[in-house]
Amino acid sequence: MGALLLVGVLFFLIGVAVLIGGVVAAVKQSREFANAAVATGTVVDLVSRVISPGSGGVYCPVIEFPTATGQPVRFESEFGTMPASHRVGQSVSVRYDPTDVHKAEVDSASSRWLVPGCMVGMGLGFLGMGIVFIAIGIVALSS
Repeated sequence: MGALLLVGVLFFLIGVAVLIGGVVAAVKQSREFANAAVATGTVVDLVSRVISPGSGGVYCPVIEFPTATGQPVRFESEFGTMPASHRVGQSVSVRYDPTDVHKAEVDSASSRWLVPGCMVGMGLGFLGMGIVFIAIGIVALSS
């Protein structure tokens, strides 16, 4: 039953590592968005992006927006959905780096918090499973 204890410790350590990664990603994302400029853009196209062969893929919006100086910028969002969550002609809020205007993204909860949220959730899951396996391993060793 020492194997359960070992598996528990391994899951616990993986959970801690992924949880720390999620918190670091959330802090980094928060800092990037705090320094970003805000603009209103327009969806000018939807691009189909295939994630893996055989899959239906996702639709990523192509957005055009003016910077604070009036310079027009066009970018393709990194985040896509199936079915498309945007439509051509739709107005969207955009956040962009004023020092590199091509580093832009739609200002939405999913674009901000999807990756850090998933990492924190997975970290907590591994942490919980590790604690359960450790507890079962300790009980099994003591009996």
